[in-house]
Amino acid sequence: RENCRTEMLKLTDQQRRRIAELPEDLRVVGVDSAAPLVRKPNGQIVRIQSNGRLVAATVAAKRRLADPSFGTSPTTAHQPRSSLRCINR
Repeated sequence: RENCRTEMLKLTDQQRRRIAELPEDLRVVGVDSAAPLVRKPNGQIVRIQSNGRLVAATVAAKRRLADPSFGTSPTTAHQPRSSLRCINR
């Protein structure tokens, strides 16, 4: 069985459209707050903003993607929001 972490995120219509239009060589690999994270073929990680624009991911988002325990503790762990996404490891 596939090992994955599940986070919840409510996407905007613009984010859904952007994901649907992504070229096959771009892949959604995670979530940062309210923004899906996408890996480009060159390894660069970008966020899909609520308006659908692709922008560079923050250093903290890249660290969380590389190490899910980064920046969390039992009292400050991120609580999921509203739709499921499996993040492959």
